Amino acid sequence: MRLYRFFTEERIQRNGRAVIGDQKLLHQWRHVLRLKPGDEVILFDGFGQDFRCELASLETKEAVCLVRESTKSASAPAQQLCLFVSLIKRERFEWLLEKVTELGVAQIRPIIADRSEARRFNLERAKTIGKEAAEQSGGTLPALYESMELQNAFQEYHFFKTIAFDPNGEPFKKSGWNSEEKLGACIGPEGGWSARELEFFRKQKATVSSLGAPTLRAETAAVAVTSLLLLES
Repeated sequence: MRLYRFFTEERIQRNGRAVIGDQKLLHQWRHVLRLKPGDEVILFDGFGQDFRCELASLETKEAVCLVRESTKSASAPAQQLCLFVSLIKRERFEWLLEKVTELGVAQIRPIIADRSEARRFNLERAKTIGKEAAEQSGGTLPALYESMELQNAFQEYHFFKTIAFDPNGEPFKKSGWNSEEKLGACIGPEGGWSARELEFFRKQKATVSSLGAPTLRAETAAVAVTSLLLLES
């Protein structure tokens, strides 16, 4: 029988028990999957551990899970990648979020750029999408944050070595980035980075690189960049 994998914010107790009170999760277990006491599930907490658990009880308001086995979650990429993505239309951003989560991105920070198509970002919905993608892929849950201005992002993430992708940049070569533990990758909006933003990148000593032809849509570029940086060649 397939073991379903679920994210939980509830911490596993020292006695090997987890009490689940998430009503959406309980509804899914009881009414969608029709689980019952004695069935097993896999819980992961976003801290690198998977827990194979037996349902000791499954009631309307809570479930008690007994840990039967603890293992490390699927191996995270050696590099920690923070993706700075200009806000784009909601449906396309949500697709981007799902795919880069499956690929193993560590953090996602939406950016308000000069040419951003959108200005609003629903953090709670984004967390739900990221959680579901991590459950499905067997990977880890990326850290998700509210949107911020590009300049503020560089102040907060100054310890990341950063690449900004732009069609007019120098051709990207992965070999120069293999040894970097923490990377930041900046993906611009559909209209590209403005001249002001490109100048800002240069002042911040960020590398401006190109993926080459053809010109990619923002969400496609984000997936391509994440794959190039995190997947083994």
